[in-house]
Formats: sequence, C-alpha cells, structure tokens
Amino acid sequence: MNSSKKRKDNSFNVALNNAKQIKSSSEIGSKLLNKFFLEEDFKVKFAKAFRDLECFNEKGSVIHTSPFKCCLIPNFISDEEFLEALGKELIELKFFQKSNDLYKFHQSDDLKKSSKPNITSLRNILYNEFRMWLQDITGFTDLTDQVDMSCSKYEHTDTLLCHDDELEGRRIAYIFYLVPHNWDKSDGGSLDLFSTDEHGQPDQITTSLVPQRNSLVFFEVTPVSFHQVAEVLSLNKTRLSISGWFHGDNIDRPVPYQEPHPKSQTPCAMEDEALVEWINPMYLDTGVVKDIRARFEEESEIQLQEFLLEEKYHEVFEALHSENVNWRWRGPANKRHFEQAVEESLPPIVQQLTKLLQSQPMFKLLRTMTGLGMADVPLSDDDDDDSDDNDGDEGRKDANKNREQIPSCHGDIRRWGHGFYTLIHDTDPEGAEFALDALLYIGGKGWKSDYGGYTTYLTSGEDEELLTVHPQENSLALVYRDKETVRFVKHINHSLLTNEGSADRHLNFLDFSFVYFE
Repeated sequence: MNSSKKRKDNSFNVALNNAKQIKSSSEIGSKLLNKFFLEEDFKVKFAKAFRDLECFNEKGSVIHTSPFKCCLIPNFISDEEFLEALGKELIELKFFQKSNDLYKFHQSDDLKKSSKPNITSLRNILYNEFRMWLQDITGFTDLTDQVDMSCSKYEHTDTLLCHDDELEGRRIAYIFYLVPHNWDKSDGGSLDLFSTDEHGQPDQITTSLVPQRNSLVFFEVTPVSFHQVAEVLSLNKTRLSISGWFHGDNIDRPVPYQEPHPKSQTPCAMEDEALVEWINPMYLDTGVVKDIRARFEEESEIQLQEFLLEEKYHEVFEALHSENVNWRWRGPANKRHFEQAVEESLPPIVQQLTKLLQSQPMFKLLRTMTGLGMADVPLSDDDDDDSDDNDGDEGRKDANKNREQIPSCHGDIRRWGHGFYTLIHDTDPEGAEFALDALLYIGGKGWKSDYGGYTTYLTSGEDEELLTVHPQENSLALVYRDKETVRFVKHINHSLLTNEGSADRHLNFLDFSFVYFE
C-alpha cells in the first residue's frame, strides 16, 4: 500500500470515528436530561403559565413574572457523575480575563468548537432536545440550531453589571449553573432582575436568583430584560456557569431612550482674586502655569496635586461629610450608579467652591493652563495664547455647532463607595462633543487601584485604554476629549470593604465632576 492511500484511509477512519463519537454523544445526552420537565402534563401547565404570564411553582420549577418572565428549572441533568466530569472538563479549559466598564470575570472560548465528550454531550442536550422543548413551551418556533455558548468563571469581586442582552438574533438567554452545593446568598453572584421606569430604563432590583448547582435559568431577550450578575463576595468559591443564547428571527425593537443634555451655564461673575483665596499659589505662578500648558498641549491631560489650599480643602472635606448634606441616587443602572449631592443641602463653604468652579476666573485659569477657548481673555497678560490657530478648532466648532459658541459648563458633586460605577452607553448626550473634563477629588487617601473607582478614557468602539485617572486626595485632573473619546468610572468592588482602613472617611472619596465647553 502506498503512502498516499494510507493517508486517505487514515482520514476516512478519523472521520468515521468522529461521526460515531458525535452520534454516541447525542444518545448519551438524551439519557442525561432530567425527564420530570419533559412529561406532557408538566409541559402543558408550564407552557400555559409562560404564555399567559402566570406565576408557576411546581417540582422546584419556577416562572417569575415580575419584573419580566424568567424561568428556573432545577436538577436539569439527572446524572451527578456526569456533572462532576463536566465540571472537571470546564475547569481545565483555557480562560481569558474579561474586563471593561461592564464586567470583570474569566471566560472560555466559544464551546461550539469543543470536542471534549461531556461538553459535547451538554451542547447536544441544549441545542437539540432542550431547544425543541423551549419551542413547545414558548411558541418561538423560529429558534435555530446556532450554537452560542461559553463557560464563565466568577471569583471574588467579579461581576457583570446591568444590561439587557439585546443583540441581533438573540431570542432566549440561558445560564446553567455548576456552583458548589453550598453556594448561598452571602456568596454573592446572584442573577438580579430590574424593573423599568416610564422610559423603559432599569429602575430597581425586584427579583434576585441565587445560583443553584445543576439548575438552568432562561428568559426572553427583550428591550426590558435588564439584569446583572451581582458581585461575587466569596473569597474561596467559584461561580462556574455555562451561558449563551438561542437565536431566531429578528424582532422589532423600540428606539432607545435618549437622555436630555445636562443643562450648562455660562461663567458667573467673580473677582480674579477669588482664586488666591482657594487655590494653591503654585498653580497661579506664571512659570508653573506655562509648564502645565506645555504638557497639556502635548498630552491633553494633567493631574494637579494639592490643588486647593490645605485649610480650604479640609473645610470642604468636613462639610461634605456632614450629616446635613443630602444625597440622591443617580441612575439608571445600565448607565451609572452613584450618589449625587442635593444642591439645596450643601453647606456654604461647598457652595462657594462650586461657584468658583463655575466662575469667570476659573474659566480664565483653565484657558491659561490648557490653551482652550474657555474665556475671552487669559488669566494674565503674560499668557502667549495661540489657541485660535490650533488645527483642532474647526473640528471642535463642527462638533459643537448645535450649541451656542459661548464658554459654558455643568457639573455636580458625586459620592463614591462600594458598588458604584458609570458605564459607556450609545445614548450619551455628550458623546459627539469636544469637552474638557475636570475632576477635583475630595478624600481618597490610601486608595488602591484594585478597588476600582478610577476613570478610564478610550476610543469609542475600541478596547485599548487611552488614559486612566486614579482618585488622589485634593488633586484636580484635567482631560480634554474629542467626539470619539468615551469614559467610564470602574466599578468599586468588595476589596474596598475588606481593607483594614475601610472605615476611614479619607478612604472613600467624593469628587466635583465638571465638564467645560469652549
């Protein structure tokens, strides 16, 4: 037999063995699926409850109808030995760190390519027998056999923040849990479901499902299917799960709600000498300011340490930690989650600083430091201002042509703690504007980057970070962004609370967050 014929025979044998393995895997899969929810009587009652939006609870199977339909099937697989073997195969997979504004966890490659026997069996169960069952239950007869599944591994401080899962073709989302038997509420990692407000935006968490080993949860992907994976709090348990989607025909979706643009105001009148009463004299020195200007024009960002006079800083710090200051939550959760100071409750010293940040002298100082057109004149006559000749002027004017070309700003005072964050979103009203971000940090002494809370800038649609600004006590961060730059504040995680100094008021931080327009 020549070598060419041997290669053909070997190829044929490999193909035959693969075909046998796939068939064998399918036969094994059909035997592993728990039969209790396949019984005709159960299916009829379950389907009726699902389609009529009725609550259901039988044999541990549950249909939650609020805030949206979400179903749980316990004991999905009938063979515990198979589950153990499946778990070992999954843990041996290569996992990749996934981290951005929305999430932090580890994820495997797409499991549709996996040839591991137990993973293959589960894949066949899900996208054959179970898919047929889903079609009977939901009436979604267009579900395809497209495989879209992966394994996720959540450990301490990992999370997936509020989102709706909407993407072209996705009809039903599912999660199959392989957590330890002793997983409980205190370990975190629950699947939280959000109600929606009058604009169809996530409002409150009204239902939380604690992961149960060998249970499968599924729900229809809709414009209001807002949910999250709560942060994992356990220090030694792994939230292991297989998740994915069943695909079908595209359905009509409403236009996403567009938030109104924050109301900006023009600079208020104030004497230039007010800067001397508040700001470190170093930053009013002509030579220092020229150095700041040179660096800013080169890098479009700078962080100024010890920006406020020490005495003024401590007055503001103490005032903002007063019990008299009222705070309100800012949402919705698919865009942001932090506390904002109620303006009417601010102590006089804080009101004075807020007014200074909105004043003509502040706009002049920012023009002098950055070269941007923040004021008609610079702060000092020594300023060599050539911002009118900058190449970027025309682009800025085009981006901001829908606004009056008058310098303006808006801002608020934010309080940051465990679980707080902001997210990048397509409906950001400032997403196509040139602007100068100014972050004045109050508190944050001893803050570690592992806690989160830092502000990250990146180019829209790309993952590579352009800049990260870390909270630093009494510092002013200035960042100029163009219409392609987006930013977010990273989720502040549980490691903040496990730090020995977490009760220190300096460790948690606040910021004056202002946006300036030319």
